[in-house]
Amino acid sequence: MPPGRPVHEFAMPPCGELDPGQGLVVITASAGSLKPMSDILSTLPNDFPAAVVVVQHRGEQSPELLPAILASRASLPVRHARNGDYLKPGTVYVIPPGVHVTVERSLRLVEAPRLEHVRPNANLMLRSAADVFGGRAVAVVLSGMGSDGALGCRAIRQAGGTVIVQDPQSCSFPSMPSAAISLGEANDVLPVDRIAPAIAALLAQPERGLNRSARAPMTRVLLADDHRMIRQGLRALLETDEGFDVIAEAEDGRSAVGLAADHQPDVIVMDVAMPDLDGIAATRQIVARDSRAKVVALSALSDTGLIMRILDAGASGYLTKNGAFDELAAAIRTVVAGMVYLSPEIKGRFLPGELQCYLARDAG
Repeated sequence: MPPGRPVHEFAMPPCGELDPGQGLVVITASAGSLKPMSDILSTLPNDFPAAVVVVQHRGEQSPELLPAILASRASLPVRHARNGDYLKPGTVYVIPPGVHVTVERSLRLVEAPRLEHVRPNANLMLRSAADVFGGRAVAVVLSGMGSDGALGCRAIRQAGGTVIVQDPQSCSFPSMPSAAISLGEANDVLPVDRIAPAIAALLAQPERGLNRSARAPMTRVLLADDHRMIRQGLRALLETDEGFDVIAEAEDGRSAVGLAADHQPDVIVMDVAMPDLDGIAATRQIVARDSRAKVVALSALSDTGLIMRILDAGASGYLTKNGAFDELAAAIRTVVAGMVYLSPEIKGRFLPGELQCYLARDAG
């Protein structure tokens, strides 16, 4: 916890010490999260066996209305969090703006400067939740700007807990979920209507930690590009992340088809313009042979007609090469999770509803 002044001290309520075995759900969010947060809290069961702490970046206005708004929609009681609160199962604690929070024997709220430009800082809370609750900690990352929460999700995973991330395609602001995904710290990437059932199912397993494994299996990747320097750059990028294994490289479309059949990678990163057989034709052949194949297309172009053609061929994602190094890891993890990934700059080139049939497609 950063140095600062505790928020109004008072006598501890006589409700016993914190029980780490009960579990804790920490919802982290920022812009665009009110509706998904309300939808999740409205569908948690009345006998929910864990406390829920909401850490949301928002303005420090007064009066603070978020608890009242959530209470009108949630199935569980919602209250302002106070310094010294013991966490009661089945209760939602909303962290007020303008303070940081951690959990020790109880919640600790302090007035302190912003950390990483935000207050409350989600990374701070998630790290403390990992220390105290270990495998019974669940992090939920919803719509928001910036990357706060991603490193805290890593701490949750390392402690054996579980990280559930809102599908970035459904977010008004996808940066926070995408940051957690790109670090490889998401156990599940889900649409909002599946998050509450997933949490409830996890917490119904009191005899063991929630996380199915401390680390997900490595994602096996085939790189297909006729420029060796591009392949080397993509390989170097992916090899900095322990979640990826580049198993083969192809320098043309025909080789990509053959190597995909031989190695059955989890994802093929496919250049669109290649000799012998272009990326569109290669994608069509690979998907025709194996409908489960995931292809992330790469191109120097962002022509809408070209994008439509390779999506029609069966690709699950599309990136422009000028953004590939920043987005590739997130794109791969998104398509492996069974969804379609399109760069934000690409989605902005289409009319509303024009891509709906692709984004709604079950890529799994």
